Amino acid sequence: MFYGGVEHTDEGVGMLTTMTLDPAVAEAIKSGVEREVFDLLHPSAYYSVSSRHDKAAVRGTRARREDYEMWQEELPDDDADYRLALARLRRSTGRGDTFITSAIFAHRRIRQLPRLKAVQERHFHLDMTRLKTIDSVLDKIDAGNAEHMAVVDEELATFLTPTRANQNLPTPGQISKKLNAIIQTFDTSVSENDDPLPDPKDNFSVGYDADRSYLTLETDAVTGMEIEERVRKYAVAHNIGQPEALAALVRGEGTTNVTLNIYRAHDIPDAPGWMSGVGYLNPTVTDELVARASKIQDMDELYDKAVDGYATPDDIRAVVIGFDGVCTEAGCDTPAHRAQMEHRINHDEGGPTTAANLAAFCSTHHNVKTDGRVIYLIDPFTREKYLLYEDGTWVVSEPRGPLSLQERRWLQTVAQRKQNREERTRENSQDRRDFERRAGLFTPPPPDDDPPPF
Repeated sequence: MFYGGVEHTDEGVGMLTTMTLDPAVAEAIKSGVEREVFDLLHPSAYYSVSSRHDKAAVRGTRARREDYEMWQEELPDDDADYRLALARLRRSTGRGDTFITSAIFAHRRIRQLPRLKAVQERHFHLDMTRLKTIDSVLDKIDAGNAEHMAVVDEELATFLTPTRANQNLPTPGQISKKLNAIIQTFDTSVSENDDPLPDPKDNFSVGYDADRSYLTLETDAVTGMEIEERVRKYAVAHNIGQPEALAALVRGEGTTNVTLNIYRAHDIPDAPGWMSGVGYLNPTVTDELVARASKIQDMDELYDKAVDGYATPDDIRAVVIGFDGVCTEAGCDTPAHRAQMEHRINHDEGGPTTAANLAAFCSTHHNVKTDGRVIYLIDPFTREKYLLYEDGTWVVSEPRGPLSLQERRWLQTVAQRKQNREERTRENSQDRRDFERRAGLFTPPPPDDDPPPF
């Protein structure tokens, strides 16, 4: 309770004094605190896993909070006997050494990211899997570089802070790809691929088991994407399955032409490229791919393009893929290039075949929508999807592609950060030159008296 006065005791002399607050000031303090408490209890922006209106989400949040706080409290000190710490936590948690070790590393890591830690301790939305994902990706960078860690902390905290009510939480895979993209903006000496190092040579093998055979091909991402697109396109064109399509193409029974789309911001110097299913590519690889491009198309100019037919042309499909990035269903990581184009307003009901009326849905979740078990709306400005399920629950699904507003804003911050760094470096170099002149360490060369040769 707040009153018009505040009492305090002077312990030195045992006196009781009273300081009276202006009623308007006291009321303002009371209102401010009440608003803060209300915002904490009823946040306007939250992830669906932290919803106060969902009993399972409430219990999940409680469990994640208990788990998080337990590990934070039980982290061994830097000078602790690690084997004894493992033995103690093994007895206390019933988990094995591998799990415990990775949990310790993950919880140590978040202490290095104060902004992300603050976000986590408000929402408790990051489970152990997501915390371990963050830690494993960050193993590749120099944690002692304060500037780089500050960039990671800021960008990751922004990425994992909800901006809408009942927003879908990024999956571990999406977090990994985003974090790798962040790292590539300041350190291209490390790979954006966290998979085990492959054999430097491409590999193709065929295995047999009774009357079945198994084909394995290991090649670079772009070649793999080309093969996948050729098979997919041939299968769609001939209304057959992809295994049949691959066999037909290998036998030479048909051919198909495909277009591989590389997305890149044209107004940001040295911007990374992006491919569906692959994610962000470092600028060097992007430059090589762009140099091979047969056509450059402004995606913004295609957003309003519409056709009469039901089938989605490749250029409009490319716009939808560039915006959505993955399947629209919350929590589904299926790349958008593997998805089907779903008409929000059915085509036979007058819905146009245009990017604004299309969403990427994998075949499984497309069937769920077709069955009427989910309906959705598309925000015309942000392309966020509001999905309403037949049981009355709902969730906000954010677009994850490079054309989405969130990714565009991120690329702008990257460009600004690079520009600021370049300007700072130039200013420091100029200051050093001025110092050298004043100290007599640099004498400018005499002007050339010879006339210019023109």
